[in-house]
Amino acid sequence: MRKLLLIPLVLLLVGCPGGEKETVKIGALIPLTGGLASYGEYMQYAIDVAVEEINENGGVLGKEVEVVVKNTETNPDVAREAAQELVDEGIRIIIGAAASSSTIEASEVTIPNECVLIAPPSTSPDITTLDDNDLVFRTCPSDLFQGKVMAKYLHDQGKTSIVALYINNSYGTGLKNVLYQEFAALGGETLKSVSYPEEFSILPPESIDFLPYIDTLYARNADVVVLIAYDEGGIAVHKEAEERDDVIEWFGCDGIMTQGFLDNAGTYAEGIKGTAPYHEEDEYYDDFRERYSEKAGCDPITFIPNTYDAVILAALAIEHAGTWEDGIAIRDALREVASGGTAVRTFADAVEKLQAGEDIDYNGISGTLDFDENGDVEAPYEIWEVQSGEFVHVEVVTP
Repeated sequence: MRKLLLIPLVLLLVGCPGGEKETVKIGALIPLTGGLASYGEYMQYAIDVAVEEINENGGVLGKEVEVVVKNTETNPDVAREAAQELVDEGIRIIIGAAASSSTIEASEVTIPNECVLIAPPSTSPDITTLDDNDLVFRTCPSDLFQGKVMAKYLHDQGKTSIVALYINNSYGTGLKNVLYQEFAALGGETLKSVSYPEEFSILPPESIDFLPYIDTLYARNADVVVLIAYDEGGIAVHKEAEERDDVIEWFGCDGIMTQGFLDNAGTYAEGIKGTAPYHEEDEYYDDFRERYSEKAGCDPITFIPNTYDAVILAALAIEHAGTWEDGIAIRDALREVASGGTAVRTFADAVEKLQAGEDIDYNGISGTLDFDENGDVEAPYEIWEVQSGEFVHVEVVTP
C-alpha cells in the first residue's frame, strides 16, 4: 500500500508545478437548487459514476478526468453566468443544462466561445433550431417526439378535448405547442391553454398560489388536463384535490417524473399517468444501475442514464480529438465517436479501440446516440403511472 501512495505523490511534486495534479476538465451545468433541484442531485450522482469509470480505466489522454460542476439554480440567467465561468476556465465541453431555458441561455455563451454543450434532459424543440455552429447536442429526444406521443396516446384513449397547464418557458411552451398541433391533427379539440410563471419553479412551495389557474382549468371543462411542469406541478395537483370534490383528470410529462413532484403532490399523485423517454434494460444498464444505486440510494430516474452517457461521450470525444481545449476539434470528434464505426457499449472498450486507431460507435445505456444534423437523437417513449407513491412503467409507445 505504501508504494501505491508514493507514486502519485512523486507525480504531484515533480510533474505538476504549484503542487496541483494535472487533469482533463469537463464542465457541468446542473440545477442543485430551484425547481429542478431533484434532477440536479441525481444528475450529480450520474456524473460521479461516469467519472469513476473513466478514471478507473486510465482516464483520458493519459490523465484523470475532472468534472467542474456549476449550479444553475434552475435559473436561465444564473446558467449563463455559470457557463461563462466554465469557459473562462478554458473548458471547451460542458454537460447541461437541465431546464431547456437554461440550456438556451447558456448557449449564448458557449456558441461564440466555440464550446460544445451536451444537454441530457433539455427537450424543447427550440434547441433544434438554434444557430449553433453544430456546437449544441442532446442525449435526450426533442419534445417534437414527446408531443406526438402524448397526442396519439390521449386520442387512442378516447379523449376528445384537452387543455394544458404549462410552465411559461421554452420547455413548457414548446411541448404544449407540439401537443396541441398533433392532437388537433387527429381531430381532437384543444381548449385555450393556461400558463403559469417560470418563477414558480424557484419559489418556496408555501408562496405559490395555483388556485386562480385551477379555477380557469375547471372553466375549460376538458376531458383531461395535461400538466407540463417541474416539481412545482405537484403543488397544483395537491391544491386542486384539496379544494375540489370533482377532481381533474391529470396527464403528465417527463418534467414531473421526479421525487420532488411526488413529494409536492402527496397521495393525490396516485394514478396519474404521463410520458417520458424510454430505454431498454439490459446487462449494461443493470451494471450502471447497480453502481448508481450505491451512490444515490435509489434507482435512476428519467434522464439520468442520458446524463451518464453525455459524460462518457464527452470523454471519448476528447480522447479522439487529442485535446480538451479545442472546442471545434472536440465537436468533430463527438460526431465520429457517436456513430459510423464498431458498436461499443462501455468506456473501457471504446477507449481501447480508439487508442488502437479504430472507428467506434458508442451506443449508450440511454439508447443509440446517433446525432442528426441538428445534434438531436431519437428514442421511444414510455407511459408511466404513479402507483403506491412510485413511478411505474406501463408500456412503450412510439409517435
